Amino acid sequence: MSGLGDFFVEGGWGMVPTLVFGVITVGGAIWFALAPEPRRLAFTAAMWLTLASAIVHATWTNLASVMAYIEDPAKTPDGAIARTLVTGLKESSRPGALGGLFLTLALLVVAIGALRSPRRD
Repeated sequence: MSGLGDFFVEGGWGMVPTLVFGVITVGGAIWFALAPEPRRLAFTAAMWLTLASAIVHATWTNLASVMAYIEDPAKTPDGAIARTLVTGLKESSRPGALGGLFLTLALLVVAIGALRSPRRD
């Protein structure tokens, strides 16, 4: 594995809901952009928040796993704590990196939908 495969595996189990909710969020944004209606925007906003919650949860779960790993002297000798911590922090950031891409794309597509929305005076 290399590249995107490693990135996904390093992010742990939380990458799956991040990917699923991210695709749904961008899909909802496209749905809104195609026909700007308030209920479509509400769905997209709710999915945006769901994705943001999933990102936070996955990141905190990853951080907890790193800390649990580091606290065990059998797994992490004193000389390896710094490198293990830095590696764990890098891997813990993966859900945020993937999810941030989806959040940004969704907002860009919603902006297009807002531009297309009929003006209501």
